[in-house]
Amino acid sequence: MRSAKAAELTAVRKNPHKGFSWKTYLKRYWTLYLLLLLPIAFFVIFRYTPMTYILLAFKKNNILIPPWKVDWVKNNGMDWFIKAFKDRGFNTALKNTIFLNLLDLFVGMPMPIIMALLLNELAFPKYKRITQTILYLPHFLSWVIISSIMLRLFATNDGIINKLLGTQIPFVGTEGNWRATYIFLGIWKECGWNTIIYLAALTAISPELYEAAEVDGAGRLRKIWHVTLPGIRPTIIVLLIMNLGHILGSEFDRPFTLSNKLVEGASKTISIFVYERGIQGQQYSLSTAVGLFQSVVCVIFLLMSNALAKKFGERGIW
Repeated sequence: MRSAKAAELTAVRKNPHKGFSWKTYLKRYWTLYLLLLLPIAFFVIFRYTPMTYILLAFKKNNILIPPWKVDWVKNNGMDWFIKAFKDRGFNTALKNTIFLNLLDLFVGMPMPIIMALLLNELAFPKYKRITQTILYLPHFLSWVIISSIMLRLFATNDGIINKLLGTQIPFVGTEGNWRATYIFLGIWKECGWNTIIYLAALTAISPELYEAAEVDGAGRLRKIWHVTLPGIRPTIIVLLIMNLGHILGSEFDRPFTLSNKLVEGASKTISIFVYERGIQGQQYSLSTAVGLFQSVVCVIFLLMSNALAKKFGERGIW
């Protein structure tokens, strides 16, 4: 008898909702589902409902009537994609987007890791908190403000940097210099904010591992290499996968505000192309096709990078 009751109690613990009717379940947990209504409504209204207009990528350019009532374009609905790939402006924007994102990935991604490792080694807590606060502040500045600061700092003739160096370097006047300035400003703005994730991952590393490494004679650099970096490797892999998923994505405000007429060949990205053709040129179907292509490629990169991470023994993001 006791064993039967023990087995029943174990089964209830494993599945506490087994045997409950849906009315009893809703009566007990209705507040949780009520709280879910607002985020569900948000995603339905602002995320899924606009997806119906993806049909514009395969229909004639007409936004005055619903897209499902518009006629299909030529080439089995692929005419806008063909026109996009034949467009020299789109090909330039595609190359610039990939190149700038790769620079952000290979140059910008290691910086928060290095910064987190340096902050983790600081011995004075008060100095560490002050340093973290200073590093976080640029994240809260808009790119409009940063571009205004950049123009005063990096101006060729009267910029503060050139005056201090006694030079006239065109930091934003040539394509190569503009790319370097673009990456530098991106790192300066987001490096401190991104260190939060790595600092949180560092707190999960057991202090006993450092003590064991110290007993084995490991110095500070050895402990970083053999304890700290392996401890945050899952976090690095997850963020790397997410960054690879955005390899073809591009924010609008950063290249748009930092750009100028002299460097349009290097600064025009897909987001700027969509803005010029879609908003200014009113070619909504063409810009929708470009945006759909961009999203599909990003999803493919995300799936491939996640599969590779799992193949090499990492957890991935799902």
